[in-house]
Amino acid sequence: MNKNEVKFKTVIEKNTFYFYNPVFQDRYESYINSLNETLLILKNRIDTEGLKKEVFESLLADKENGLRALLALTGFANESLKRLITVVRVADNKELSTLLHKDKWADISSTEIKEWGDSKINNLIKSNEYFRKGVVNLFFEGASVPF
Repeated sequence: MNKNEVKFKTVIEKNTFYFYNPVFQDRYESYINSLNETLLILKNRIDTEGLKKEVFESLLADKENGLRALLALTGFANESLKRLITVVRVADNKELSTLLHKDKWADISSTEIKEWGDSKINNLIKSNEYFRKGVVNLFFEGASVPF
C-alpha cells in the first residue's frame, strides 16, 4: 500500500461523517428562531419599560419557551436550575424560602428528594404565580443570599 492509500484508508476508518436530517434541522431551526424572536421582544420591552421583574414574570407566564429564553439570556444551565430548585425544596433556609415563596408552591410535608424534570418545572411556572415569582427572584436577587 502506498502512502496515499494508507491516508485514504485512515480517513475512511477514523472520520465521522456529517449526517443530514432535514426534518430535525427544520424543527431545530424553528426552535432557535423562536428563542431569538422571544429574546428580541424581551429586549424591546426592557428598552421601553425598563429592567423590571414583571417583564420576566410575563415572559415566563406568556411565552412557551420563556424559561429557555431566560436561561439562554443569562447563560445559566437548565441542569443547574433543576439542582438549585431541588436544594431550595429540601433546604431549611428561611431567607431563601422567603425569597422564592417556597411556602406557596413546595410540598413541605413531602420527604421526597427527587429532582423535578423540565415538564414539572414548566407546568409549575405556568400554573403557580408564586413559583414563577420565585424563579424571577432567584435570577434577580439569588446571589444576595449567602446560603
